[in-house]
Amino acid sequence: MSDAIVVLLNGEVLVGSYQSTIQEQKSKAMALADKLLPIFVSDLNVVVMHGNKPQVGYVLFRSEIASHVLHQVPLDVCGADTQGATGYMLSQSITNALRINKSKRKVMPIVTQTVINSDSKYYEEKNKQIGPWLDRGTAEQRRQAYGWSIIEEPGYGYRRVVSSPPAIEIVEIEGIRQLVQSGMIVVAAGGGGIPVIENKDGLLNGVEAVVDTDQVASMLAQQLNAKIILVVVGDAFKFISAGIELDTYMHISRSELEAILNKQNISSSMVMRTLHSANNHLQNNGCQAVITTLDNLHLTLKKESGLWIYDSDPEIDLSEMI
Repeated sequence: MSDAIVVLLNGEVLVGSYQSTIQEQKSKAMALADKLLPIFVSDLNVVVMHGNKPQVGYVLFRSEIASHVLHQVPLDVCGADTQGATGYMLSQSITNALRINKSKRKVMPIVTQTVINSDSKYYEEKNKQIGPWLDRGTAEQRRQAYGWSIIEEPGYGYRRVVSSPPAIEIVEIEGIRQLVQSGMIVVAAGGGGIPVIENKDGLLNGVEAVVDTDQVASMLAQQLNAKIILVVVGDAFKFISAGIELDTYMHISRSELEAILNKQNISSSMVMRTLHSANNHLQNNGCQAVITTLDNLHLTLKKESGLWIYDSDPEIDLSEMI
C-alpha cells in the first residue's frame, strides 16, 4: 500500500465572507485543485478534508432570513448540506484538473458522520459561536422559541453558541479506508463530519453540536496510517500574530512545537487547534505536518514556504514524495 496523506482545507480557504458567491467558491476550488495537482498525480493515497464554519454560517443565515415562512435547519442537517455542496465543488475541480493532465485517477466525495461523546458534561459548555449576529429582541425570541443559548458580542450583537464534544468515531471509516487503498482520491469528513451520537440501542441520532475538524483530521490520519498532514489555511495573518511565518520556509521539530503550545500565549483559537492537530498527528506515528496558505501552496510543495514540522530525517518527507 502506498503512503497516505490527509489534506485539510480550512473553511475560509473557499469562503472568505458572507459576500463570497458560489462562483467565487468554485474558482477557489479550481485554483486549489491545480496547486495540489502534484499530490493528486503522485503515488500517495489522498484524503481531502475541508472546514465548514463559514458555509454553515451561510445556511443558518439563509434559515434565519426565511424563518417566518420556513422551518429552521438543525445543525446535523447543516453539516450534511455543506458537506454535499463543498464536496461537490472540490471533487469536480479535482476531477477536472486530473482530466486536463490526462490522469485516470478518480475522485469520490463521501458524506461522513462522526460520533461525538454523549456525556452530558460536554453539552453543558457551549462556547462555539455559529450563525448570524442578531439584535437583542430577535436573540431573546430565538432563545425562547428554540431553546438556544445566546451570548453577546460587544460591538456586533448577539449570537447563538453550541457545544463541541470530542469526536470518538468516524462512522464511514471502513469505506473511506477501502477507497483510499484502491487509489481513489477521497473527499471526506467535511467540517469534521456530521455530529451524531449513539443511543442505548446503538442507533445514530444527529445532534445540535459542532465537531472539531482539526481533531478529526488527526484521528483520520491515525486510522488510515497516514504519515503526512497538509493543512491549507485562508491567510497567514493569525499565524504571524503567533510568531509563525508561513510566507517563507520555516522548519521546527516536534519538541519545538510542544514548547510553543506549552507557552499558551497564542490568542487565536484557530491557530491553537491547527497546531494541536499537528502535534497529535506526530504523537501518533505521523512523520510530518505542513501548514501553508492557498496563495503559497505551490511554493510550499517545493519546500520554499510554509511551516514544516518534523524531527530530523523524517521517515517520509512530503517534498520528496511529489
